[in-house]
Amino acid sequence: MSKEYTLADFTDIFDYSTGWFSDSSICSLFYQIFKRFPSMKMVKYKVNQDFLKEIKELYQQDDVFDIFEHVYCNHFENEKEEEEEEEDNTSTKELYDCIVICKKNLMIGYFDNCVKIAYSNIDKEEINQINQICENHKKENEKLNNLFIVTYSHNYFSLKQSQVNEPAIQIDRHYNDDFVPVAAEIENFLLEDNKSGLIILHGKQGTGKTTYIRHLINLGKKRMIYMSGDLVDKLSDPSFITFIRQQKNSIFIVEDCEDLLSRRNGGNRMNAGLVNILNISDGLLSDELCIKFICTFNAPLKDIDEALLRKGRLAARYEFKDLTTDKVNQLIKEESLDIPEQTHPMTLAEIYNYEGMDFSQGRKRVGF
Repeated sequence: MSKEYTLADFTDIFDYSTGWFSDSSICSLFYQIFKRFPSMKMVKYKVNQDFLKEIKELYQQDDVFDIFEHVYCNHFENEKEEEEEEEDNTSTKELYDCIVICKKNLMIGYFDNCVKIAYSNIDKEEINQINQICENHKKENEKLNNLFIVTYSHNYFSLKQSQVNEPAIQIDRHYNDDFVPVAAEIENFLLEDNKSGLIILHGKQGTGKTTYIRHLINLGKKRMIYMSGDLVDKLSDPSFITFIRQQKNSIFIVEDCEDLLSRRNGGNRMNAGLVNILNISDGLLSDELCIKFICTFNAPLKDIDEALLRKGRLAARYEFKDLTTDKVNQLIKEESLDIPEQTHPMTLAEIYNYEGMDFSQGRKRVGF
């Protein structure tokens, strides 16, 4: 190229506060470099990173070739990669916000959910060839009954795929009667497109919160992304906004987040991670991202920040409690459990791990 361009030359089209190009950046960049407005063609599906590799091989002999990329290491890994560390795993990583200058008057933008081709005075056959390369590297639809686990390393967030087994539960059998309409409300809300919101599930250990989450994951209708409690403090990291922008229309599960949601003391500010969640689920970013959060914790509700409990803030909230005595005995009878009739409420964990139960006949224990 006649000029060596860097991102610093294009501060008006690259947002350093969030670390990503806007999907209109390619038009601005095209005009700044080639001094003309481009024709645009959009490929409305995701392609894997091998697409970029083939584009580079096709155009790298051209003197004009250059690439603008902001690599966050915000990538998708599958379990196979860990077993084959020495193999090139380029094709399994998603490279976000990439603009390739292929040659004079031809640019390709590789964005979150599409490819954009900007061109001027380029043969139709060449554009069709690029379209075919896109088609050759179209991503397969992911299995939605899989869970994606957030990992954090070297200041970057990434996703790892994990299979979650479907639990053998029935909402009306394994939970108290007051949860049945709440569960229906939660499931209907999670299935809605283009909506964001926050759901809080709390209660003491063993009452079935995690098992219910497994049930939601196996509905297989939405992409579910899990964040463990030890990553909660990373929610305030600036790179988290960059990462979560790539997960539009997903459902985030944040487990054991007592510290994140805890009440402020005196004049202390709200937890920065909680501020991010509220902005994403109910603030300025909610309309763009359409992300839903499910937060679980064991602490009493009185210890939770009041900002979460304002009217209209939550899409749903439920406290899991011991099964009532009637429900306990009904469950014992319906499942022929080796437990005597009970005279007091019990948690699901207590029922299925009851001292003296005989599991020698192959009855599965159910973890709650």
